[in-house]
Amino acid sequence: MPEPAVAGGAIAAGLLCGYAVVAAARGVEPGRISALRGRLQPPHMARARARLAAEILRAGWRESPERVAALTVISSGGLAALGLSTVAVFAPVTAAALAMTGAAVGVAAVAYALRSAVIGRRRRLTRELAPLLELFVLELGGGGSAVSALGSVTMQLDGELAAELRRLLIASHVSGSATFEVRLREYSDRLRIPALASLATILTASREFGTAVTQGVRALAADLRRTQRRELIAHSRRALNHVLFPAAIGVLLPFLAILLFPAVTALQRNLR
Repeated sequence: MPEPAVAGGAIAAGLLCGYAVVAAARGVEPGRISALRGRLQPPHMARARARLAAEILRAGWRESPERVAALTVISSGGLAALGLSTVAVFAPVTAAALAMTGAAVGVAAVAYALRSAVIGRRRRLTRELAPLLELFVLELGGGGSAVSALGSVTMQLDGELAAELRRLLIASHVSGSATFEVRLREYSDRLRIPALASLATILTASREFGTAVTQGVRALAADLRRTQRRELIAHSRRALNHVLFPAAIGVLLPFLAILLFPAVTALQRNLR
């Protein structure tokens, strides 16, 4: 029977080789990979891959679900192999527990990184939306249609949200394709940003019923600014607590101890 350290190293090497195969598969034609995947994947695996692909799209990562899954397997397998290699130091039961803990930590680390990327990108796009809407209101004051005004605003900005809106506007101009409002609502559902769905509703109401766009967009921008202000206040309070609590422990308590030490020693002598 091989040594546990050798077995752990062999497992890690095998996982790295598997990742190399997955990385090399990127050079294969996408059509052939999709056809092979459709024939080999069971329905539940296809649904899991679709959910993972949606999360990767929300996070803004340029990776395929297979590569993310391979990274998860490699990280969890490497930590599990590290736990198995400690059997020479710890008991076998402890090494097995460490291996299972390492595997769980590897999966949790990749999931946490993906989730953090999704939340960070959603917050970043929401922060970019408020100034874009304010410029949109100013552009509407000069006359013209709402879609042309929005296109003019997105041409003046360099953020990620402006680039995505430009892409949606260009795609909606293709004959026979969906309108910009429909594409914007789908984009909002995909990224789970309700403010974009509200903007799509305002533009749809203006196009179908002739309602004013300016008031609705101004109210939406003001609501986004209030939400950002509340988040900034909450973040400032948390930062203040993170500063004051260590200061109270590391500075205030020693200072009080120095001040009270003479009184405590005098009281102790008097009690004797």
